Amino acid sequence: MGATLQLIKRKAISLIEQRMSKTGTVLAVRAWQPDAVMEVDLHLPGVNMHKWTQAQHIKCKVADFEYRDYTPCGWDAETATCTLIIHTGHDGAGARWARNLQSGDIISYVGIGSSMQKPADNVHLVFLGDESAIGHFVALHQLAKRPLSVTGAIAFSEPAHQDAFREYFCDFGTVQAVVKTPGHDSNALLQWVAGHHFYSNTVFYLVGQIPVVVQLRNLLKAQGISGIQIKSQGFWK
Repeated sequence: MGATLQLIKRKAISLIEQRMSKTGTVLAVRAWQPDAVMEVDLHLPGVNMHKWTQAQHIKCKVADFEYRDYTPCGWDAETATCTLIIHTGHDGAGARWARNLQSGDIISYVGIGSSMQKPADNVHLVFLGDESAIGHFVALHQLAKRPLSVTGAIAFSEPAHQDAFREYFCDFGTVQAVVKTPGHDSNALLQWVAGHHFYSNTVFYLVGQIPVVVQLRNLLKAQGISGIQIKSQGFWK
């Protein structure tokens, strides 16, 4: 029974690929050292990036019958180019795919859709997440038109990535790079939240590992933050 269901699933995915698959070209690949974060520049012909008013997700084919969603950021609508920032510090199909990409490679994807998140105007923005959230936050930052301020924290497994983050994103508001406590992925972000006071007109964007997003949301609500002010996006478990 299990094998039959798996076969049906594969046939369904194959049909979707035939109908919806599109391609893009890898322009450049840059690895942060140590290489647990990759930047991948893409050309996506035919994509109208002028319409992007919310952070988007591109569903990339990373292996046979395997897809992963990534957030395009740093896009240029005139040239139909953008960048994916991919966390590769784990042994997953997406991480293996990203580590093997080279300039000139053709990538396949089955669509680009809205994440339903956009930065609110005339409020203070707080970004909280891990390495997998960098591209999402960069996209929100690019879309932000009239924020009163942008702050927050991104937690890294590799201490050396703090310097890379500051180098690449020196204009990224006052978002700080913090280091995860081994075995306790949420501690650094929870401590950052506990050590700050926030304006009443603040909107929080929580992105990344689902258990960490849940813990951050609970802490903020315990501090009296309304659920309306908290925007959550879980990327992985």
